[in-house]
Amino acid sequence: MSVTEPTVDDASSPSAPPPIARRTAFMTKAVAITGGFLALLDTTIVNVSLDATRARFGGINQVQWVVTSYLLALAAVVPATGWLATRFGIKRVFMSATALFVVGSMGCALSQNLPELIAARGLAGAAAGVLSPVSTMLLTRGVPREQLGRVQSLSGMVSLISPLLGPTVGGLLVQAGGWPAVYEINLPLGVGLLVLAARCVANDASADRSERPLDVVGLLSSATCSVSLVLAIHEFSENGLNAPTALLVPLVLAVVSGTVFVVRELRAAAPLLDLRLFGHRVYRLATVNVFCLGFVTYSPMMLIPLYFETARGETPVMTGLWMSAGGIGVLLAGWLSRVLMKRIGGGATVVLGIVVTMLATGPMTTLSSQTPYLLLCISLAVRGLGTGLTIVPAMTRAFQSIRPQSIPDAASQLNLIQRVGGTMAIAVVTVVLKHAAEERHGLVPGAFAYSFTWLLGIYAATLLPALALLVAERREARQSGSRV
Repeated sequence: MSVTEPTVDDASSPSAPPPIARRTAFMTKAVAITGGFLALLDTTIVNVSLDATRARFGGINQVQWVVTSYLLALAAVVPATGWLATRFGIKRVFMSATALFVVGSMGCALSQNLPELIAARGLAGAAAGVLSPVSTMLLTRGVPREQLGRVQSLSGMVSLISPLLGPTVGGLLVQAGGWPAVYEINLPLGVGLLVLAARCVANDASADRSERPLDVVGLLSSATCSVSLVLAIHEFSENGLNAPTALLVPLVLAVVSGTVFVVRELRAAAPLLDLRLFGHRVYRLATVNVFCLGFVTYSPMMLIPLYFETARGETPVMTGLWMSAGGIGVLLAGWLSRVLMKRIGGGATVVLGIVVTMLATGPMTTLSSQTPYLLLCISLAVRGLGTGLTIVPAMTRAFQSIRPQSIPDAASQLNLIQRVGGTMAIAVVTVVLKHAAEERHGLVPGAFAYSFTWLLGIYAATLLPALALLVAERREARQSGSRV
């Protein structure tokens, strides 16, 4: 006598989730992705408004603090997100961060002077520093290990498409409503997100909550380290190595406070972040890849728009439209990365993604004022595909290598590392481009071609940690007797 096993597609099966549960799960993912998208989009959409902000409030050096204060506040609070989520619940922290983000954006839009704008921008940055990792926690909450690739591909597409949309959306908003419009857009989006989260996201189970006390020493030392590191990177991007004292002071402070943080977290009974996760080889190597891939992901986000605007004379809106060609590749990578990870593993997919990105970057090392737009669009689309095949598998392998209970800690660590890697990538590119522009007497096409040649070498260097992740996966597979 044979028994037919029920399938998950069978609505009458006791193992199949009821329609309400499926709808709740879908809406939860939609809310989480929207929250992450809102936090990431805000990072790039504001950059387009800096020139209009300068015209309203003063010099570009002072206005630049609108961006810097956001990054400093974000870096300071990210390490505390894991503790907040386990102490107060993911849904409550998500909604609180969203509400604070709306308040900060409103303060920016209503600012009457530059200090008010900088302070409000810092508040929005602190909210975004919590919103981004807690969105990842919400997205991965209760997701089986074998389905993490699917949800991470969604999250990865959002993180890659947001910078592409930012210049276009920001340019349209500035043209329509001036510099306050880039902040005002967050108000209806944030309020709508709050309503959806309140109605559609299930409350955290009591088992997911923890009475773990706040590690104050860990929080202060991690915030000091993160802020000092961002300041050092900012100083490097502004002056390179021409002001060693201004660069050395925050670097020394970052090293000292970082050492205090690591020692404290390894000894504390209730650490702010579980650094013992780095004892797992696959997680450690995946994290190194997330940092290094900041150069692959974020470095062109400044070069390509500047090339279109300064070397080709395009408007910010048209620049954003040309850059949107990269979104085609990103969308394709969202599907293809899941397929490749199942067949060849995460490490091999990252290696493939870097190689594809390098091939797409090749034509950009010969940029001129006559480079065909068709070639640029093809290169951007292929580059979007390659980039999507790097960061998504790296993040997925990091989450797959740890216990579900450790995801809050991992989400905070990975988000901070990704942000720092991206910030450092932009700083390095800024210094290289400035040097090239000085030698060529302006932001001419040759300066951009020179910068992309440097990037091509950096991309080649990122192959080393990717290959190390590939080897670690193969070794883990042999030890467990499974196939990666």
